[in-house]
Amino acid sequence: MSYKQTSTRHSYQPKRTATMQASAITPASHEAFRQEWDANFDIALQKARELQKKGFLVEECLQKGALMESKAKKMAEQLKLLGYEVELIPVAKWAGENVVFLVYKPTEKTAKPQPQTVRTVKPLTPEDIINAFVKNFTYQYPSGPESPNPAYFRQSGHMPDPKLVAALVDPDHPSKDAIIEKIRQARNEPPTYRFENTPKFRGAINRLVAKNKYAEYIVFDDKIPKGVHIQYLKKALRSIGDGPIRVYVLPGRFDPIYLLREDPPRYAILLSPYIEPPPSQTIKVSDVEAVAPSVGVS
Repeated sequence: MSYKQTSTRHSYQPKRTATMQASAITPASHEAFRQEWDANFDIALQKARELQKKGFLVEECLQKGALMESKAKKMAEQLKLLGYEVELIPVAKWAGENVVFLVYKPTEKTAKPQPQTVRTVKPLTPEDIINAFVKNFTYQYPSGPESPNPAYFRQSGHMPDPKLVAALVDPDHPSKDAIIEKIRQARNEPPTYRFENTPKFRGAINRLVAKNKYAEYIVFDDKIPKGVHIQYLKKALRSIGDGPIRVYVLPGRFDPIYLLREDPPRYAILLSPYIEPPPSQTIKVSDVEAVAPSVGVS
C-alpha cells in the first residue's frame, strides 16, 4: 500500500445535477426559490398537521429540516424496511429537484423502542484504547496468537495490526512518519463524515448486514470510490470507544481511511481502503445512521 502525501479532500459541496450544470445558479434563482418556498410553506405545514392527527411524528421530523427529494427517498426506503409509514411533503424546487419534508409514523410492524436508561460512561484512558485495539486485532493462528505491539506504539506513535489492515495512531506524537502526518494535517479540515459511535450504531451495521448477506464493505462518501471491510470497521469501532467520530477518506486512490476520536484521548484508527467495492456488496454509513435509532441494545 502506498502512503504518498496528498491533500485532504473537502466533500461538503452538493452533487451537481444535470439541471445545475445546464444553468448557472444566480441571485434570481435564489429569489425564485425563496418565493416558492414562502408561497408553499403554510400549505406544506397544514399537510403535516393533518398527518400529525393520524399519528405521524411531525414535530420530531420537522426539526430535522427539509431534504432534497433524492435523499429523502433513500431514507424513506430504510424506514419502510423497519416498518414505518412514510410521507414526503413537497415545498419547493431547487435546481430541478423537489425539496421536501419527510415525516413518518410507527406501525404495528415497527420494532418497539427499548426503554432508555441513563448510563454513566467512564472516560477512556490511552491504555483503555491501546488494550482494546490489541484485544480486537489479535488473530488466532495454528502456531499461536499474533497481536499488535503496544511498546511499538509508545515509541513510534502508531501500532499496526499483524495483518497490516489497521493501525492505532496518535496524531500528537512527534514522529514525522507519513501515517501520522496524514491525519495530523487532515484533522484541521472538515471531515468526510461524522457520526456517533454507540452500541445502536454498531447494532445497525449488524442489522443491515443481516438484510444483505452479500455485504462486505461500507462506504462513507459516494463520490470517492473506496470503502473499508465491515469486519475491520467493527473491530475498529469496538476499539476506539463510544463518542463522536470523524471520518477522513483521503483522496488518493490508495490512501488510508481514518477514524478520529473527538473526545480525549484523541487517537485515530487507520483502515486500509478497498478500492471500488461492488455496490451489491456495499452498505452506506448514512443508511447505518438511519437505522440506528430503532436498534435495541441490552
